Amino acid sequence: MAGDQNRRIAFLFGAVAAILLIAEGVVDFVGGFVLLAFGSGNHALGAWARSVIDVVVGVIVGAFALVGRTGASDRAVTAGVILVVLAIVGWLALGLGNGILALLGALFCLIAGILYLLSAR
Repeated sequence: MAGDQNRRIAFLFGAVAAILLIAEGVVDFVGGFVLLAFGSGNHALGAWARSVIDVVVGVIVGAFALVGRTGASDRAVTAGVILVVLAIVGWLALGLGNGILALLGALFCLIAGILYLLSAR
């Protein structure tokens, strides 16, 4: 029964991580238009590229959070490993300066991955 409770909590952390990452993508997208209005075209393209990466990673995190919640414990292990790797790669690739929402999303993604791994015992 404790495994089911861990899976529910892990899914909530994963869903919050996905929402935070997608929200960061939306903020970067809008910020790109602001930068473009001020005449910084190259910086606007960088913000739009970050927004696409944030949204794609957010969708992937949400999908694996959903996959880990349903099915056998093998799915929870797979989802846990992928979420932990996504969080670590997100910190290394995106960097800590990307935005506070992306940083919190990566932290919640890491917590969700660890909880999925613990629930599969």
